[in-house]
Formats: sequence, C-alpha cells, structure tokens
Amino acid sequence: MPSLISIVGAGPGDPELLTIKALKRIQEADIILHDALVSDEILNLARPDVQRIYVGKIYQDGQNQTGRQEWINQLIIDLSKKDQKIVRLKSGDPMIFGRGAEEIRFCIENKLNYEVIPGVTSALGAASLYGIPLTERGKNSMVLFGTGHYSDGEFLDLDTFVSVLKSGSPIIIFMGLNKLIQLAQRLIDQAISADTSVQILSKVSQPDASSAEGTLGTISQVLEAEKPVMPALVIIGKNVVRLSTLQQLH
Repeated sequence: MPSLISIVGAGPGDPELLTIKALKRIQEADIILHDALVSDEILNLARPDVQRIYVGKIYQDGQNQTGRQEWINQLIIDLSKKDQKIVRLKSGDPMIFGRGAEEIRFCIENKLNYEVIPGVTSALGAASLYGIPLTERGKNSMVLFGTGHYSDGEFLDLDTFVSVLKSGSPIIIFMGLNKLIQLAQRLIDQAISADTSVQILSKVSQPDASSAEGTLGTISQVLEAEKPVMPALVIIGKNVVRLSTLQQLH
C-alpha cells in the first residue's frame, strides 16, 4: 500500500472533542504535520517515536502564504515515498478556513492515497460550549461563517454581513479580532443597530479560554477593558445571547 495521508481536523483544542477516528489516526501516525493552533495535549496523544513537523502560521509572522503552502505540498510528496502513515493535522475542521480544499486537490493531482477526517470547527464548538444558539425556531434559520477580509479600506463581504444581520441571523467572524472596531462602525453605518450583541470567544475549549461580550456600539470599550487574545471568534447578531445568562436572570 502507498503511504496514507490523513487530513485530520483536530477540533478547537480540547482533546476530548476529537472524533474517535481522528484519535486513531493520531495514535497510528508515523509522521504528523501540524498547524500552530493544534494543542500540545492533542499532539501528546501520538506515539513517543512519532516524527512531528511544524508547518503552522500565526498572525503577522511574516510568512508568504503561497510559498508556505508549496513547501507543505512538497513535504507531503517527499514523505509519501516512505510508505508511512502521515497525518496532516489541522485545528478545527479542514474545510472551514483550513485550506483543506487546496491540499485535497494537490493529493488528487499527484495521485496520492488520502482521506479527510472532519473536526469540530471552533465556531460550532464555541456556540455549544457558551450556550449561544446559532439557529432557533421562530427566530432565525441560518448562520453565516465569514472572515474579516479587508482591502483598500473596506470589508469585502460587508454587504453580505449586513443582509444576514438584517434577516435576524447571526454572523461568525474568523480571524477578525484585529479589525473588529472598524467592522462594528461599518455595520452601524449600514443601519445595523448599535445595540446588536457581540460575543468574543478566545481559545475556545482550551484551559486558558476566555470570553468578552458587548454590543456594536460598546465594542471598542470592551476590547480596551478585556483585551481578548487570539485566536478568537466573533459572533454578532441581535439574538446572540448566552443561554446561561438567561437562566441566571430567572
């Protein structure tokens, strides 16, 4: 058999949120190529003799994304010739802002033996862990996952964000903490109420997880007071309220 390349979603960080299949692949792996956000607790589930190779990127580390991905692809090709079990370990889910599609296409184009194992994406993990309904009967029937793509002084998906929020549904912003103040102001400029709820959830499911909450109108003060750390998710919507808070009120 040729080497098996397993593209594995590691979930948001807590090793107990791994799927059974993901855990099996990690424990069977000869080589693990892992991202920056994969926790040590998950990496330590591998065999002591596993070869770990860091292939991650963190915010503003100066890496060229195209060059980095080409290096990872070449690494996969080189390692696949050794008849070993290779795990490409990604935080969250490979298909949610995880560049999984690029690596799948690469495996197909190079006729590599591969599989993809889903993971709990941090957005869904955060919503469940903090009791934030993303859909609810009678209130909303969809949720939008997006990023804070910003170019030439504007958010590329602003019109879509506005449309979804006006429908009563929430938006979840990945990698958007550093532009959150600007996004909040642009949403208010587009007639989204300044009272719209904002939840900031950092290091979801990990021991040092933290959270902060406010509104579009108060988010600059919240950021100054709470100083949330990356990686962080931002959930925005008029119905974005933690159920635990509602329970306390009763």
